[in-house]
Amino acid sequence: MSLFFENATLVELSPPAVRSGCHLRCEGGLIAAAGPDIKPAEGDEVVDMRGRVLIPGLVVGHHHLYSALARGMPFPSPGPRSFLETLQMVWWRLDRALDPESVYCSGLAGCADALRCGVTSIVDHHASPGCVEGSLDGIAQAMDELGMRGLLCYEVSDRDGPHVAALGLEENRRFFSEHVDHPTLRGMIGAHASFTIGDATLDAIADLCAETGAGVHMHLLEDAADRDISEEKHGADPVTRLRERGLLGPRALLAHGVHLEPEELDLLIHAGVCFAHNARSNMNNRVGSAPVGRMGDRVVLGTDGIDGDILAEARTAMFRGREHDPPLDGARVANMLRRSADLLSDYFDMQIGTLAVGAAADLTLLDYDPPTPLTRENLLGHLGFGWGAHLVRSVVVAGRFVYRDRQILLADPARIAVRTRA
Repeated sequence: MSLFFENATLVELSPPAVRSGCHLRCEGGLIAAAGPDIKPAEGDEVVDMRGRVLIPGLVVGHHHLYSALARGMPFPSPGPRSFLETLQMVWWRLDRALDPESVYCSGLAGCADALRCGVTSIVDHHASPGCVEGSLDGIAQAMDELGMRGLLCYEVSDRDGPHVAALGLEENRRFFSEHVDHPTLRGMIGAHASFTIGDATLDAIADLCAETGAGVHMHLLEDAADRDISEEKHGADPVTRLRERGLLGPRALLAHGVHLEPEELDLLIHAGVCFAHNARSNMNNRVGSAPVGRMGDRVVLGTDGIDGDILAEARTAMFRGREHDPPLDGARVANMLRRSADLLSDYFDMQIGTLAVGAAADLTLLDYDPPTPLTRENLLGHLGFGWGAHLVRSVVVAGRFVYRDRQILLADPARIAVRTRA
């Protein structure tokens, strides 16, 4: 089916652009035409936007869908006193308890949540050491059933022993190879963090990245414990361990980076890596404020499993960044949203995250009728002080509606609720 959106306000965040009174046509999963003078073709479904805002589909650049069912989970008593204890007492207990059904249901719940927030694509980082084999298929099935685009990996770690680490490596290899031509799913090579990965396993991760051409997706210096334990157990800091194995490059995605030293930042920027900034998670875990203003241009925006609300993440990143010196501005946050889509563009070998002709027809429709004009000059002020998930009306992925008029189309939300609650 081909879609023709008429009388839309076409908005792109980075670089900022606002075009009122325009039309946009989708065909074959791509944007076929855009502008004020184009006409629908015979057989097009015409959607009257009535001036509403149409933006490139939003992307969560770092997520943990496996945490979706943790909402409302009782907190341990006494509670953790450090980041490492939070992992040990909360998240590592949760991921060890996952089975195939709960992995799949986490994917359903997390993706449905993200759709309602206007998200078309998720870069996910999965862990379920009690059921590694086929676990990425559970996440992929949920994404496919809801019609979303995904870039998935399994979090390899030695914390559950060498056998589980080997299973994680194979799960990454299998999923990557089976999805090289999939229209909406691709794979990366996942790893937890340096302090839970021994030299032999890190060597194997590097070999797998070289074999597949995929980049590593892992946590880096989220907390000072990553450096302390890496140096104590493995004889080197995390950045050095990655550099020595050739894991630093344009396809690497390194999450958090809160405790990076200036010289390490310079090295990583020179290597061309992508950073994933997760402001709300950093605040929640009390690990510190990432030096995002010094991370260069290749920074994506993630939610780190808190939820699928990337617009809330963008607003928090901007407000928290105002405390930095120099302060973070809206343009940098908008660029993070765009860079999340650029990461997908690389792995899918197509343009994603733009309204340009020939790009993927991944779109988010906003019911936004502000009391002040929306222009290119003031767009970033609207992003920071006006936009939120409550505005999301519809979502299009690869040229088809998957969420329309605030209703999920391809799956039954009531069935999802019953299954996840069970």
